[in-house]
Amino acid sequence: MDAGTYSEGSNNVVVVAAKHVGTLGKAPLLRTLLGTNGSTVNDVVNASTICQADAVPAMQEYYKAINVLGITLFTVGGASVLFILLMYADTLWHIMKNASPLVKTHSAFVLSVYPVVAVATYCAIVVPRAQLLAEAVTQGVFMAALYQMFCLLVAYCGGEAELIRRVKPNSLNPKVSPCCCYPCCCLPFMTVDKKHVRYLRLLILQLPIVQGLVYMVLLVMWAEEESLYEVNYMYLQPVVILSILFGVWGMSMTIKMLSEVLRDHQLQAKFIVLQLVLLLAKFQALTARIIVRFDLIACEPPITPAVYANLIYNSAMLGEMVILGILARLLYKKDLPDIGLSEILQPQEICIIADKNYNTIEKLSKGSSSKELEQNCLKQLHVNCADNSKKATG
Repeated sequence: MDAGTYSEGSNNVVVVAAKHVGTLGKAPLLRTLLGTNGSTVNDVVNASTICQADAVPAMQEYYKAINVLGITLFTVGGASVLFILLMYADTLWHIMKNASPLVKTHSAFVLSVYPVVAVATYCAIVVPRAQLLAEAVTQGVFMAALYQMFCLLVAYCGGEAELIRRVKPNSLNPKVSPCCCYPCCCLPFMTVDKKHVRYLRLLILQLPIVQGLVYMVLLVMWAEEESLYEVNYMYLQPVVILSILFGVWGMSMTIKMLSEVLRDHQLQAKFIVLQLVLLLAKFQALTARIIVRFDLIACEPPITPAVYANLIYNSAMLGEMVILGILARLLYKKDLPDIGLSEILQPQEICIIADKNYNTIEKLSKGSSSKELEQNCLKQLHVNCADNSKKATG
């Protein structure tokens, strides 16, 4: 901003305004801003109030500027959040009632993305200064849910050891999106063993760790000084993008590896419905920043271009969470196909031959045929198992 000159008794007054301006209104307000207290003003240049495009008003100023459209937006947003919560509760009840014990916790965590993001987004609509916190919550819950989805795929197979046994003849293909181009296209196929499955787990596990650290640094900068956050935000984005690419790459390799074993579990559809949360949040947030940067929205203080852009972004996110929540409900409420896990999950009954049973079997073995001996042994073992069961339940 260029400095203007004003001296007592001067006939020329220069008003310096920022790039984003709005209509000033009445002349008394102008005199108050200039400190002239009724002095003569001959020439006024850019007689306008100063408006900062990135400024976010306090709640009191924000609610004073809300009109009927804003109240409607609050009401529709609250109804959308309530609808998403009810859908989540219904889907969760179905999973807890019908799903296998191995997949219940992981499924519940993955599905919790939609209500958590919806609540955080609605909070950013109601409290405009909570925008950065809402973005951090959205990013964090998605990263944690992506790792839980990897655990869910392993649980679908019956555990890590069973996964390796089922896909053992196949190979791990690293040539999948988003790292299917150079240099990943030169990577060789790998065998599916415990070491490579552990590498896949680490590729996805780094997501919540790295993203959590990055957003903690950003929030500390924002709490100290908002301009410090604005300056350093872009420098941390390469770390965020690389972390996301590696995590999604590991998830894509896992789905490709299990595509034949779990062909009826709709893995790709479940991954896309989850992945869209991140894609929509990232691209729409970037679009909102571009709109503010290039002055595509008028400034009407206290509702600045940043507030308008965030309102559009958050409203779109709420509507998209409703759609994605419905799709996720349809996918996770379907009964899972049987891939032979019932035999693996069935608890094994262990019988112990005590001394008295051994002595009984030894007495019966004298003067008995092999067939009679086998029947007597089984009978004694059955009695012993029944006794152990009664003691355990008692």
